Amino acid sequence: MIGPWSSDSEGTGKRVVVIGSGGRLGGALQHVYQNDFEVLTFARAQLDIGDEQAVRAALEPLEFDYLILSAGLTAVDYCEANPRASYALNAQAPGVIGRLCAAKGAHMTYFSTDFVFAGDRPEAYTEEDETNPISVYGASKLEGENQVLAASLGHLVVRLSWLYGCRRPAFPEWIIQQAQKHLALTLPSDKLASPSCCEDIASYLQALLRYDSGEPCGGVVHLCNSGACTWQEWGQECLDAAHRAGLDLACDHIGPTRLGEVAAFVAARPAQSALDSGKFTRITGIVPRNWHEALREHLASTLMQPAPAR
Repeated sequence: MIGPWSSDSEGTGKRVVVIGSGGRLGGALQHVYQNDFEVLTFARAQLDIGDEQAVRAALEPLEFDYLILSAGLTAVDYCEANPRASYALNAQAPGVIGRLCAAKGAHMTYFSTDFVFAGDRPEAYTEEDETNPISVYGASKLEGENQVLAASLGHLVVRLSWLYGCRRPAFPEWIIQQAQKHLALTLPSDKLASPSCCEDIASYLQALLRYDSGEPCGGVVHLCNSGACTWQEWGQECLDAAHRAGLDLACDHIGPTRLGEVAAFVAARPAQSALDSGKFTRITGIVPRNWHEALREHLASTLMQPAPAR
């Protein structure tokens, strides 16, 4: 049931629990942190966060300094059709884990989403802006934020958007596959957000934990690569990278469509949900690298290599 400890004699001596290690972000956290922390991992098959008894049985006997919850229900349309499951995994479970961490004197990081905003303003959202989710997914994640911070104001809520990376297929890989099979593709030109490379997010979070001083950051912080783009622009950047890598594409240009014209979507999406990461820079002194650079590096390192067996 318990994942392996990974330690380094030159590390901090701090212990971190990563829940959701089998996912994209959890895998990045495990990889980035293994040389600086003792890392204990729980994949979804090892720990069902919706089972409170299992969570308590797994975590209460453990001694740890930090817990990072990267597990949750992120299928937006599934959440819309299954609100009970959405709230159970995205709100109630984080609340249980947050209270358990607080009782142990451990710091918790909870990953939330740009979907807590309505998307009805032109500027990138800051942590001080009013939340107003327009989907069950966004509402359940916002309730998770509230429960985690109610457990301890020292806990950290990190809002993310458009996450990809860690050699696990996400939107960049999907749109390239589509371009290899279809002659014409369209993506919304009126949907704006901030792509986030999960390896970068793991590194930036490490700065927020400030393990060297023993004073991890609390409250709400937005984390993403710098800049924003439309869904259409993001897709086009992916195809341009595939073209540079020498991949054969049936379609090399993404046409525009409107967010409201995507028939497959059940839940509403915020049209403009770019995140302002200025607070992170003020805390750490780190300016996140531009989304173009992060995406190009990710695709350059993965396009010509087979994905790992799962």
